Amino acid sequence: MIHIFYGEDRLKSEETAKKVLGENYEVIDATTLEPSSLPTLFLGASLFEENRKILVKDFFSRKELYSEIEKYLKTPHEIVILEDKLSGTLAVVKNLKKSPEVEMKEFKKQEIKNPYLVFNIYDMALKNPKKALEMLKEAKETEDAYAVIGAFASSAVKNLKSAPNSKRNKNILKELANIDHLSKTSKLSEDPWLLIETFVLRLEKM
Repeated sequence: MIHIFYGEDRLKSEETAKKVLGENYEVIDATTLEPSSLPTLFLGASLFEENRKILVKDFFSRKELYSEIEKYLKTPHEIVILEDKLSGTLAVVKNLKKSPEVEMKEFKKQEIKNPYLVFNIYDMALKNPKKALEMLKEAKETEDAYAVIGAFASSAVKNLKSAPNSKRNKNILKELANIDHLSKTSKLSEDPWLLIETFVLRLEKM
């Protein structure tokens, strides 16, 4: 089966891809592919197993590739294609959406539902981390953790612009960049709220 995951929230689409594929899957960058490689990608077996698990990135960035995909909908492999954008006007995309052999899912960027609360948590953490942590409990009920990290980063950037020589503001922004990286690449991605809570408690002393 072919799964096509796309949208602004690349992190969520990648997480979903990993759940579909499980462990020990192949990763292929479509920029390295040629149309002549497609039969091997969609139909070829590996040395160790007939049914492969493959993650393909940015396949639809190249017309010479996606224009051929309908030939391979009966693939015996589990294939996930990751895209940032997918044009709904493409005739190929319209046909794929109708195909029972294709799962197509859009991952929209998470937005802050209560920006007043989230930005207040950041401001409060600068002076009273324990109270900010209590406020964070409310945010956890309705907000997306990754969107909260992004909102904190926006506040940090704003503060740095108003005081560009502030060592503290620079350190805070650097720490948020590290948290963003860890939340997407480490085991902590399973519970990004833990990273946020730790950051809130440490913010006053940064």
